[in-house]
Amino acid sequence: MSIYNKTLPLLTLLTCMSASATSRMAYAEVQLKNGTPCFSISEKEEARNGLPRISAVVLTDVSVKPAVKVWSFLLPGAATIPVHAKSCLLYGVASATAEVKPPKAPPLKTGRMYDVFLNGGPADPSDPTRGYVGKFCLFTDISGERKILRIDSDSQAWIDEICPEQSLIR
Repeated sequence: MSIYNKTLPLLTLLTCMSASATSRMAYAEVQLKNGTPCFSISEKEEARNGLPRISAVVLTDVSVKPAVKVWSFLLPGAATIPVHAKSCLLYGVASATAEVKPPKAPPLKTGRMYDVFLNGGPADPSDPTRGYVGKFCLFTDISGERKILRIDSDSQAWIDEICPEQSLIR
């Protein structure tokens, strides 16, 4: 048996294993809607991969160690909801059929870093996207208005999971 005949099956197996193990986490958009955080995907992500179908949302306070789950919902069975870039999932609001924990979302605090995870992905099974993640901090500006600071995934704040000083973001 030639070296080619011995290595081809091994290379085929390794390629298949590598391809099946590949998955991608995309970035979740976070904005305030009437003073409440709202979660979505970017227009770029929607243009790239189409409309994602989401089955769960989990919000975690990563300012404390270990991180603490603040609020979540999980749709039953194979149920999903579409999320457009121009729409969003409002913190504390879920479908009547969803399993929500806790049932009433607690108020979010300023100066804490929150991590949001949208479980799901595009309808195309060949797309490796398996979820959307974002981090953000809440703060109150000089006028007393509540604001959101989205944390970029390439920033030191994302890695450290600590909100930047308010004096740096005004």
